[in-house]
Amino acid sequence: MRNLVLASALIAACAIAAPPGGSGFPGDMGRPFDGLPLPPGPLPPRPPQRPIPSGPSIDLAVEAAKAIVEACKGYHVSVSIIDSAGTPKLYYVPDGTDGSHAYTGFRKAYTALTFKMPTSQVGPLTKTDPSVAAKVKADTNLLTFAGGMLLEAGDRIVGAIGVSGAEPSAKDEECGLVGIDKIKNRLK
Repeated sequence: MRNLVLASALIAACAIAAPPGGSGFPGDMGRPFDGLPLPPGPLPPRPPQRPIPSGPSIDLAVEAAKAIVEACKGYHVSVSIIDSAGTPKLYYVPDGTDGSHAYTGFRKAYTALTFKMPTSQVGPLTKTDPSVAAKVKADTNLLTFAGGMLLEAGDRIVGAIGVSGAEPSAKDEECGLVGIDKIKNRLK
């Protein structure tokens, strides 16, 4: 009963404190939730847009992802594609596939981009190069299972693809190479 009385008192206080046009939420104070009002006078100039990193177009990314899933028929794989700055371009999670594979795919793509080589080469390198092993251990986004591959246009790296969900992970890489082969001549 005491909790009911306290809840009723809180509701009443919110209703009294809500200014006209406010939401009734105690922290609203009648302001719109999209920010504070603009200051008077002219607005400052917009900062210049930062350069857009290179990467596959969304159409090429989707085409590669579909080819990868088709090549890995019988496995529940997800595909993650990132641009040259490591920013996600596409997470492709087919129906019936666990969404966690998209994040694992991102980690594989990010690892390939970080080391500028397929993850199937990074794993063995951790056993012979202590600096690579230390870097992988220090960054939880790095993952050395096979399935992370670079996207290249000529001699430039324009992004990376990560595939996750097939076993063993060498199958992830095999399917990923099918998708890369499908779009590699059209990457810019």
